[in-house]
Amino acid sequence: MIQDQNQLLYSKIKRGDEDAFNHVFNLYYSRLCFFADHMLHDFDLCRSIVQDVFVDIWINRESLDIHFSMKSFLFQSVKNKAMNVLKHRKVESRFIDEQKKKDEPFSTQDLIEEAELNDKINSAIHELPPKCKEIFILCRFEELRYSEIADRLNISVKTVEMQISIALKKIRQKLIDYQIIQLFIFTLLRKK
Repeated sequence: MIQDQNQLLYSKIKRGDEDAFNHVFNLYYSRLCFFADHMLHDFDLCRSIVQDVFVDIWINRESLDIHFSMKSFLFQSVKNKAMNVLKHRKVESRFIDEQKKKDEPFSTQDLIEEAELNDKINSAIHELPPKCKEIFILCRFEELRYSEIADRLNISVKTVEMQISIALKKIRQKLIDYQIIQLFIFTLLRKK
């Protein structure tokens, strides 16, 4: 019975039924956040990860192919994203440890790289769609809560959450090349 309901919801979402999507979102959002928080111990980050999973589902709904339950798919997707964060933290930690071992203050090269990264981030923010950019700036730079942004712009909190997730995803995509280059340089420097 439950499997049939899951299959029905999945097929409705695949056809673009927002009510079915909202039902699944409301049903699993909190549980998925707490699930991710057990691994990451950073609830804001967990909310962002869960929102990313739902954004991915909605964006890719037509090509999505779930062979098992929607619940299992959601929990596995959140687990995979959380594991990626943990791997990234491990790499970051190693890098910081290497910097400490050198016992050198940040060099001019580090400052240049930081400035380049800031430029790339600002450029990625400016390339966001206007409404998405406005919501992102209110959240990240003016430090407004989602509910305050929703009140100010007369939109729902869910819309704010989705727009923040979309903004973060687009910014990450713009920075992926930069991160890969930095990782490559870091690997080369370690070999010397």
